[in-house]
Amino acid sequence: MIISVSGEFFVFDTEVLPTKEELDSFFRDKGEHNVLEVRLHVGDEVQVGYVTQKTLEYQMGYVNLALAMGEDTFERAAEICPRDFVMPVLDGDGNCVNLVRKVWSSYEHVYQYEGMVDVSFLDCYESMALVRLNEYSVELFRRAVPLWHGKELFLVGEGWREFVEVLPAFSHVKVTVLDRLEQWEEVRREKGSQGEGFLSVVEGIPENEGTERYESGLLYYDEVMTLTFLFSNVTRPGVRNPGIRFFLIDGKFSLEGMFAIWMKAFTAARYALARGYAPAFAIISSDRNMYSDHPGDDIWNKFFLQPGGYTMEEVQESSYVALSPNMNLMNTVRYIMDQVSAGKDMLWPGGIWNSQVKAYIEDRQKRFLPHPEETLGVLVRGTDYVKNPLPNHPKHAAVEQVMEKIDEVDGRWPFRWIYLATEDAGICQQMKDRYGDRLTCTDQERYTVEPGQLLVELHKEKQEGKGFRLGAEYLCSISLLAQCSSLIASGPCGALGEAMRQNDGRYGEVFVF
Repeated sequence: MIISVSGEFFVFDTEVLPTKEELDSFFRDKGEHNVLEVRLHVGDEVQVGYVTQKTLEYQMGYVNLALAMGEDTFERAAEICPRDFVMPVLDGDGNCVNLVRKVWSSYEHVYQYEGMVDVSFLDCYESMALVRLNEYSVELFRRAVPLWHGKELFLVGEGWREFVEVLPAFSHVKVTVLDRLEQWEEVRREKGSQGEGFLSVVEGIPENEGTERYESGLLYYDEVMTLTFLFSNVTRPGVRNPGIRFFLIDGKFSLEGMFAIWMKAFTAARYALARGYAPAFAIISSDRNMYSDHPGDDIWNKFFLQPGGYTMEEVQESSYVALSPNMNLMNTVRYIMDQVSAGKDMLWPGGIWNSQVKAYIEDRQKRFLPHPEETLGVLVRGTDYVKNPLPNHPKHAAVEQVMEKIDEVDGRWPFRWIYLATEDAGICQQMKDRYGDRLTCTDQERYTVEPGQLLVELHKEKQEGKGFRLGAEYLCSISLLAQCSSLIASGPCGALGEAMRQNDGRYGEVFVF
């Protein structure tokens, strides 16, 4: 994402280029968000180059970093600007009117609009504020506002007043520029007191949080961009299935486990189904994920089938395929999408798992869960959930608390054996020591992490076939858990949700810490 940054633009006229030491000293004093334009006079000729702290760090010399101010300035910056680099934006007279920088964003997409720019979510609001001048606020202004049925738009922050002069004008929307954030806060309080539909779009990174921010009319750019441009990138790779609009889901999942990926991908798929698309999956951009064995490895199709009975080959030869942006669907967007897709379910004529996963589960069910109707299922999360909990992850009960609960219900709930699903080697050993031959678990590999060490870090080294083994072990562990007669879980998580989904209400007793 390209954002505007506060910094200074300096011009240095010289007949002798400054040394690297002099430039290092200059930026050490001035800071990383500053740009130095060096004008070297050689006779009647003037050679212009730009220096920033990053160009010095990477020994790039004097480079042409400048962008001309125009409607597509941020779009061009997104294409050419390296991450964390600062670039100056110049007006027609060569004056610097803005400094922009590329920063990480959980949302990424290409500038392609053959498909639909979807303003159905924005149409829920009569008034909207785009807070701060950045790549996404400009793109929403250029592409979404012309289609929006709202009445009033506020452009908030420094830089908008100059930049709006090179952007399209609208007759159906009243546009007001507010230079200071305090002015926006005043407008927001006023709109809130009047009970009108007012949406403020601000910079920020979505997390797994409650719905309070959304209910107050405050969303992040990543979230609004996802809802607006989800279906805009359309390809036409073949001629098959005319009349069907496929939505092909991909994403850069790095830390997520199987059911976190599942939950996010399924949320997008059900939402696409509700919007008239046939969802499909090809998750090939998650090279850092533990289930990926090599660059471009499809971590969906190595485990699952496609919904609707289509094959991946058929989807890739179809006449209309919308490609998903990279989107990190955290709680807020999932909540919005779930409202739209309520009651929509995908059909899986051949089942969800592919033949390899089915065979893996069937083999281990015979070996490790021969009497599911007489077995208590126990899910205990350890590793990251205990040693290194991620922000807003639910807290899970310790294994000692879980064992106390098992002992409490033993004799009251109808079970003879205990099946344990856990990825934590220490937890598994503690329960084996306590319950002996009554306890069973699969032969999956289990792990021990140290404080500050995430489970995914144990799987950085790629090895062909390892990704499938890790995923199949996890799917099998939870599938067997879902077949037990009752359930105790250390806390809520994706694995618990999947076990409940597969069990479909057949548990006789359920206790979740």
